[in-house]
Amino acid sequence: MELELIKRCVEEDRRSQELFYKQCYAKFIGTAYRYSNGKEQAVHFFNLGFVNILMNLKKYNPENPFDYWAKRVLINTILNELKKERREQERFFPAEDISQFSQTTWDDDDEMIREKIELIREKANLLPPMTKNVFNLYTIDGYKHHEIAALLDINENTSMWHYSDAKKKLRKMLDIN
Repeated sequence: MELELIKRCVEEDRRSQELFYKQCYAKFIGTAYRYSNGKEQAVHFFNLGFVNILMNLKKYNPENPFDYWAKRVLINTILNELKKERREQERFFPAEDISQFSQTTWDDDDEMIREKIELIREKANLLPPMTKNVFNLYTIDGYKHHEIAALLDINENTSMWHYSDAKKKLRKMLDIN
C-alpha cells in the first residue's frame, strides 16, 4: 500500500478511502472467503474488517509491512464475528453442529495445482467449524498455535489437536495414507 494513500485515508479523504477500499478488497477478499460460507458472508466479513482497518490506520506503523498488519486486523475481526455467531447459534441451537462451507476461486495458471488446491479446500470446508478455522489459521494464514489459542479462546493443546485432527480427516477424505 502506498503510504501517501494511507496518510490521506487517515485525514478522512473520501476519494482516497474509496480507492483504498478497492485495493484492500482485491488483496484480502480471499482471506474473508476462507472463513465464510459464501460470497455474501465473505463480503460482510471483509466490510467489517475494512472498517476496523480504516479506524485503526493511525495505529499502523509504516516500518512494518502493511499487508501483514491489515490481514491480521481482518482475521481478528472475522474471528470475533464468528465467535459472536457461534454464541448466538449455541443459544438457539445448542445441539446443532452447523457446518460452514466456503467457495473461493483461485487465479493459478497451473491447472493441475489449482485442481489439487480446490480439492483440498473443498474437503477442508467439510471439517467441523473449529477444526476448519484452526486449519486455516495455521496452514494458510501462518498463525502459531499459541496465537490461535488466544484468538479462538481455546487451549493451545486444543489448537494442536484440531490441526492434527484436520490433517487426519483430510488424508482420509483425499485417500492419502
